[in-house]
Amino acid sequence: MIKHLRLWRSDDRGAYELVQFALILPVFIVILYGSFELLKVVSVRHSLDSGVYQAARYLSVYHREYYNENYNRPVQDDQLQAERLVWQSILANPFVTEDALPSIVIRYFNRDGAEITSPVNFPCGQIRQLVNDPNLMFTVRAQATIPWKGTVLGLSLGSIQISSAHSAYVDCGPWYPWPAETPTPVRTPTMPDQP
Repeated sequence: MIKHLRLWRSDDRGAYELVQFALILPVFIVILYGSFELLKVVSVRHSLDSGVYQAARYLSVYHREYYNENYNRPVQDDQLQAERLVWQSILANPFVTEDALPSIVIRYFNRDGAEITSPVNFPCGQIRQLVNDPNLMFTVRAQATIPWKGTVLGLSLGSIQISSAHSAYVDCGPWYPWPAETPTPVRTPTMPDQP
């Protein structure tokens, strides 16, 4: 029995693999938990990107010149509606709860990078004179501060800020009257008539 114990103690097969495993395990755990934290941030960033795109597209179409008696559209605050689209996109994210909402700052910039109010008051009536107007193209930028502190194994990474931007042109529609219906196609013969 003692002989077997001595042989077992002197057997060093697999010792190097055990040391390698002990050295690699903490690094693997940090990477694993860090990837979960990164997944949450990337998911919220994707939601923010989606909301900013929707807001820019909405503001591209709906503005002061869109109100027209042919459309009977109720008067509403289009800037508020665009910003609501950003919030709805963020709230649809599974990692954002109503108990811990991010703080979001939405700003608007023209083609030259100067900050403007939202493009809902762009004067489309004089579009021929305004083709070179820097406000014809605008950018919606949103910056969100995530309410949770980024942590990996109890080590705080601090607060996380993400941002997104999307550019669009003011669509000086609505384009009416609607196009006329396409005429019904007439069948053309593909083979000559047989006698």
